[in-house]
Amino acid sequence: MRMVCITDLHGDPQALDRILSDAGPADVVLLGGDITSFGTPNAAEFLVRRAMEHCPQVLAVAGNCDSAAIDERLASLGVSLFGRGVIIQGVGLYGVSAMPPWTGTMYELSEDEIAASLGTGRSQLTQPQREVVLSHTPPRGTLLDRTRRGEHVGSVAVRQFIEHIQPALVLCGHIHEARGIDRLGATTIVNCGPAFDGQYAVAEVDADVQVELRDAGR
Repeated sequence: MRMVCITDLHGDPQALDRILSDAGPADVVLLGGDITSFGTPNAAEFLVRRAMEHCPQVLAVAGNCDSAAIDERLASLGVSLFGRGVIIQGVGLYGVSAMPPWTGTMYELSEDEIAASLGTGRSQLTQPQREVVLSHTPPRGTLLDRTRRGEHVGSVAVRQFIEHIQPALVLCGHIHEARGIDRLGATTIVNCGPAFDGQYAVAEVDADVQVELRDAGR
């Protein structure tokens, strides 16, 4: 299964168009949060539907610069992976929105809420061949959650979940400067980079997992 993974779009439809044109055909387009930049549910829906023009199968979670209302809209559109599990071509996908507590002024979830939503999504899968997690925030203490000041600001719950479950692939974003690929045990973890800069990832999930970081330009 070929997945185009886009995070941190921050409301830029032109960047979305460039990425989807550059990416080529996909079985699934994943929108990994910060779809908007403190935008409305209508703004998020506009971008989801724009992605659907390229690939009818779009799945998404919200980011810290989105909102609970956007999460509700994603659910109403049938594209949400927040606390929800779906199987496509034998691959089980589930995810979590928002970020761990920080300033209290963004879309934030407690670590317990993050853990619970991942568990709920996974519980809805029936014997998937592979598991893929879409999480806006990276796991704590990896190459993918380090800020420019060297601080690790990812989710402890996401890391603990990965260490315990070992899904095949975890796709995340949030920390723009920490784009890259890392591993925790048998799990490949990818920070796709900021889509508003044209950065994204393509993942092939079959017997093996192959990931390519790509750049569609600005």
